Amino acid sequence: MGMGSAVGRSVQASVAIAAACLLLAVPPAEAGSVPRNAPELTLTTTTGGSVSLSDLRGKVVAVLWISTDCPHCQETCEALGPMYREFAGKGFEIMAMAVNPGAPGNIGRFRSRHSVEFPLGVSTRSDWMRFADLSVMARAYVPYLMLVDRKGVIRHEHRGMDQAFWSDQITNLRKELAPLLAEPAGAGR
Repeated sequence: MGMGSAVGRSVQASVAIAAACLLLAVPPAEAGSVPRNAPELTLTTTTGGSVSLSDLRGKVVAVLWISTDCPHCQETCEALGPMYREFAGKGFEIMAMAVNPGAPGNIGRFRSRHSVEFPLGVSTRSDWMRFADLSVMARAYVPYLMLVDRKGVIRHEHRGMDQAFWSDQITNLRKELAPLLAEPAGAGR
């Protein structure tokens, strides 16, 4: 009996190690191929309103997935405020969705603490993965940003680990946003 339980523990340990190796082997999420049509997305905002991507057709939309307890996401939301004010009249909109488990309880505080003026609400990781065309098994990091053109086509996508983009996010976003805003409502791919 002592030998059998030692073998059983050894098998259990081997299975646990193999499972851990499989989890570690899952690569970080890769941004989907662009351009591609954006799937439908509806956001219930913290103010009780509802915004859908199809309602915003004709505008350039930044779809932003965040975590309310992520310092980089907090910085991104604060940095996007001035851009939102600057470009909203030119057809720019932002839809920001918090996907962390604690978001429903702290989204209001997050909105006021970080002066979020654009539509903000709570979503789910599965909605994020579906919209970004990622596997539910993917390790995805926030902030995760997608720019959708006036015709509803995702033209740019930046995952949370995209250091080249996030290291100078406002300059990089302006470079991508300018040509999209310059396109007429009927343009795009």
